[in-house]
Amino acid sequence: MSLLLAIDVGTLSARAGLFDASGRLVTARSHPFELLRPAENHAVYRMDEIWAAVCAAVRAAVSDAPGAAAAIAGIAIDATSSTFFEAQGGWPLEGDADVICWMDHRGEREAAEIGASGDRYLDHVGGTVSPEMYLPKILWVKRHTPEAWARITAVRDLSDEVARRLTGVDRHSVCGLACKFPYLPADPSPWRRELLTTLGLSDLLQRGNLAEPPGRVGEVQGTVSSEAAQALGIAPGAPVAIGLIDAEAGALGVASSGFRDKMNRSLALIGGTSTCYMCWAEDERHVSGIWGPFKDAVFPGYWMHEAGMTISGAALDTVLDQHPASPGKASPDRHAETARDILALLDLEGPAFAARRHIVPDWLGNRAPYGDGTVRALVSGIGLETSPRSFLEHYYATARALALQSRHIREHLNAHGYAIDRVCLSGGHAKNPLMVRLYRDALGADLVISHAPEPVLLGTAMVAAVAAGLHPDLFAALDAMAPEQTIHTADPTWAMANDVAYSTYLKLFAVRNEIEAEGRRLAGRPSASTGVF
Repeated sequence: MSLLLAIDVGTLSARAGLFDASGRLVTARSHPFELLRPAENHAVYRMDEIWAAVCAAVRAAVSDAPGAAAAIAGIAIDATSSTFFEAQGGWPLEGDADVICWMDHRGEREAAEIGASGDRYLDHVGGTVSPEMYLPKILWVKRHTPEAWARITAVRDLSDEVARRLTGVDRHSVCGLACKFPYLPADPSPWRRELLTTLGLSDLLQRGNLAEPPGRVGEVQGTVSSEAAQALGIAPGAPVAIGLIDAEAGALGVASSGFRDKMNRSLALIGGTSTCYMCWAEDERHVSGIWGPFKDAVFPGYWMHEAGMTISGAALDTVLDQHPASPGKASPDRHAETARDILALLDLEGPAFAARRHIVPDWLGNRAPYGDGTVRALVSGIGLETSPRSFLEHYYATARALALQSRHIREHLNAHGYAIDRVCLSGGHAKNPLMVRLYRDALGADLVISHAPEPVLLGTAMVAAVAAGLHPDLFAALDAMAPEQTIHTADPTWAMANDVAYSTYLKLFAVRNEIEAEGRRLAGRPSASTGVF
């Protein structure tokens, strides 16, 4: 039996999954690696540790399935949007590191500068540049550590670096370039060289193979080298696909068969430490505060939009970690216990529970729909209470805020050409019954839950299937490998309460934006936002 190996490099661990050609999960294993915090707003990794975790996860998965080592027909990699710096003569980043994590916000000032450039690139990132994009971080490295920049020989998306270590072939995926670099695939000359020159980064394209044409998702990058095969515990020679970003893989993993016909109605919501929202269109649409449109980022010929929430699951973790009445540090069991207690109170008290607690959930900036990475959260209705009930109310208000901002994002997309009436949920939020109920009742759209136990890995396995030649393209892979789904419709008894909560959220959102604008004026700093309310 032919197997497909999917490798997912997340924020804190690497995972490996084996699938058969129908999309059935055979086994999945994971291995952790360390996220370093050498300074405020800095988050970095050591690539060798990530690679070691990848190898450990693959070896564990292969050991679970007898005969798997020689049965792998194709391999694909997804990873978080993190930036790898190859350098000579020592580590290029603080903490003996060489990868900047996606959540690193060191480049907030550089992002604002790029956003004020007026370059046409801004039309493809919602009008502003997030500090989570690659360009602000790269610019920060060059300006603040010029000695390190002089030693840097290549800059790669994290998934591209893992693929290079698997194959020995240095090639970039159009997914990472289109979504995170100033690279416009639809243009005759895709790189925004004028912008790079203006920023003093004209030498960026001399680092590695960035100037070379990228590969499309699912194309063959190369085959597994003998050295990599030994490290992974598999046979050499299997084709390795041009990979993709983890959120895009998750979107594939929750899409349904016949997705091409449902495209304009569907939104993928991948909820984890952060939340990503993915949708595609046949035509080019420019939406303020939403990343994109990105041509060819996943499906050749189609335009992708990506919205996001920088901190979501991490916010729920923080409530558990920091509230004085918390039952303990964040863990899957603690989240399940807390969700169970809140759901019992909601069934008992109805909308009166935590009715006066409201949050605008922008703890580390707003990706969408405001598009300003420097704004912060606004909390209403918090007193000096430290009781167990106050903990449950605060957790619920945080969870509800995540669902309400998701509704805001969906409505904003629909105001710009989409007709989204189905939201496909995956990630850790799908395992939290409170979040599932809130998404079901507060989004204003049907909630679609896939039966796939590992949707991100499944999406990556679809990419591997294309590289293996099992399916001609990603649409065909989706049709053949998409999981069964359950559609959940909103509980009408909660409709008015959610409408009231959403109205309150929108009012607080507008007030928060006014407060932020006033603060910037006092500080002599211009607003980086798109002005979306």
